[in-house]
Amino acid sequence: MKNLFLLAATVGTVLAQDPAPGWLGYATAKCPSGRITFIDGYWKVGATPPQSNSFYSPWFGIDASDNLNLLQPVNPWMGNEWLIYNEYFQWSPEYNYNSAQHQVKAGDLLYGSITFNPNNQSYTIYHNVSGSTTWEVSTNIVVQKDGRKGGYKNYTIAYFVYEKPCPCADYPSDGKVTFTNINVQCDNAPITPNWSTSYVEDVCDNRAHVIDSSTIEITWNTKAQDPAPELIAKSQSDRRFGRPSSTILRGN
Repeated sequence: MKNLFLLAATVGTVLAQDPAPGWLGYATAKCPSGRITFIDGYWKVGATPPQSNSFYSPWFGIDASDNLNLLQPVNPWMGNEWLIYNEYFQWSPEYNYNSAQHQVKAGDLLYGSITFNPNNQSYTIYHNVSGSTTWEVSTNIVVQKDGRKGGYKNYTIAYFVYEKPCPCADYPSDGKVTFTNINVQCDNAPITPNWSTSYVEDVCDNRAHVIDSSTIEITWNTKAQDPAPELIAKSQSDRRFGRPSSTILRGN
């Protein structure tokens, strides 16, 4: 029985990866060759939602080619305030890092970028705000080594995402967030991303739309039918972005 449990835990860990449970509408693109060496974009903080227990966020990020390592400037609603910070989530071994955080207000302009540092095989996640306040944070994350192939993992996938199911009326009343002036470089050369859109959880009509190669809009309907309470509870149980805690089977 113990061996079977450990096998199940191993399989659960391997199968759990991005796009993860809890993701709503998202857009994604890949490098046609090489690695992502730079990505950036702007967006505005959404309208102030009603106070609630809900936790959700628009964000963008990049992921390793195996979808197990996610670098993200995030902009979560905490139930009573908007924040910005940088986050790194690693599926195996499980690890999560959040940077220092700062309160922002509806209408503030946010900027995020992720830059590859070839001299030490790391990425710098940068996030700032201008408007009602000014603040910035920079985070350096070393690329995880690839145990199967040797060397370091290769980041090739870009995502623009809205994450975390909650009651539809708890989302911002403006019904959209627009990421603009998106730039993506692969091996230091600008590319025109071939964006595609999808969703993981079909919640509140939350969908991503490709306006053009440098503009992604994500929309939702605050008057749609609420998701099942079980889905909300499962997703809200872990206040991190990338996955809910229940998706990885543990051996203890």
